[in-house]
Amino acid sequence: MKFSTLFVLIVMLSSSLRSQSILETHDPNQTLTPEQCMDIIKTAWDGLKVLADEYQGNISEKNEFESTVEYNDRLRKAKDEYITKIRKFYSDNKLNSKVFSVWLNAELNKYDADNQTYGIKSPTQILIQPKKKDIAVIIPNNKYVTITEKNSGGYRRAYIHLNTKPEFTWFVNKQTAQDAKSKEQSIYFKFFFTLDISFDESANQVILQVVPNKITLLNQGENFTYWSEDIR
Repeated sequence: MKFSTLFVLIVMLSSSLRSQSILETHDPNQTLTPEQCMDIIKTAWDGLKVLADEYQGNISEKNEFESTVEYNDRLRKAKDEYITKIRKFYSDNKLNSKVFSVWLNAELNKYDADNQTYGIKSPTQILIQPKKKDIAVIIPNNKYVTITEKNSGGYRRAYIHLNTKPEFTWFVNKQTAQDAKSKEQSIYFKFFFTLDISFDESANQVILQVVPNKITLLNQGENFTYWSEDIR
């Protein structure tokens, strides 16, 4: 029994150290796979959820030996400590200076030779944690990337994906479009983002923002960029 307990603690500690290293040692020159991107966001979410659970444990109901003033003072101190820990988590992981990027598959649907436009979609979805009362992952409003939540298999799930309804329109000459079509298996979107963390006092909720910076369309094999746009 003691051995089993010790083994579980070792596994949990190892997992914690591994998860921390994902954020701390990320190379900004490395473009993530969707699975690696999911791990990055989940690592940040897990760290914040630990702080949220600890905070909830510190704001138990007023007990019979507490005055109202003492109770309110305890709540205020607990919240101040909570916000300080959130800020420390953000700074310790140096998230204010890290830019992440992730590959998203591109599907070249149909070229319109008259208007020189190519319709493109991306089937890639990055699984993230759905919104909860104490913590939420959000993406600021923009025209390229969004989050969708839906029920699947009896569970609430959330996904980051390109907003391709309607499909993305690429203005491109016929020769370049033909070249891209012949190399379609190497054509990807590359999405750049930062992570921002804040605390919404009105909702008593931690906000983990995936902040879009830039999106490009490129040939992954040749590292050739067809199109690029900053997201503001």
